[in-house]
Amino acid sequence: MGNIDSVLIADKNGIPIYSIDYSDKNIDESLLLSFFSALKSFSNSFLRSSNMNELKSIKLGNSLLDFEIANFEHIGQVDVLLISTGIDPTTSHAILSEITENFSIYLDEILTKNPDLLKGMKKGIIPNFSGFSHKLEKILESLDTEESFSMDINLNIPNNALKIIDELFKNDISLAKTYDFDGIRLLNQILSEYSESGLEKDIKNRFRIN
Repeated sequence: MGNIDSVLIADKNGIPIYSIDYSDKNIDESLLLSFFSALKSFSNSFLRSSNMNELKSIKLGNSLLDFEIANFEHIGQVDVLLISTGIDPTTSHAILSEITENFSIYLDEILTKNPDLLKGMKKGIIPNFSGFSHKLEKILESLDTEESFSMDINLNIPNNALKIIDELFKNDISLAKTYDFDGIRLLNQILSEYSESGLEKDIKNRFRIN
């Protein structure tokens, strides 16, 4: 697996309410948020007027900027940004969604214990959310300890399977860009997410094993 470089969470006004940098890139939060603000404006004005889906990530050199806009009950809209290196967009967004969900839980917990924090936020006072780092570490640790493996196998891919994927890419340009127009890469992702029980069931059915 690749590396998580940075996690940044900002309120609807673009003010950082939590950030952590695991890399040595010295990421400029203000510059990143300004870039992200421009990116959102582009996404809202251009993508909605076309047949493309909402923009969820963008490649920046060797890094991937993945982002999610969430609406929290207490503080409204929040932008959650994740910068990573060597992680594919599908995996990155899954990690980002888990971070967003856990931050929502953390926020509920801390505001329940101290309601005055919410009053302060409404006045523009940003609380110290550094306690979220502990939860974030647990998320990243769970990713590091997941058992995974890859095998190089010579597979004969049926031509009709690749034709189906080509049609999918033509009809959904965002899907095509996510997988760099590489049908084999998409098939590999599908196989990697195949559950053990599902695979066992299909093998038994295919070879009529009881």
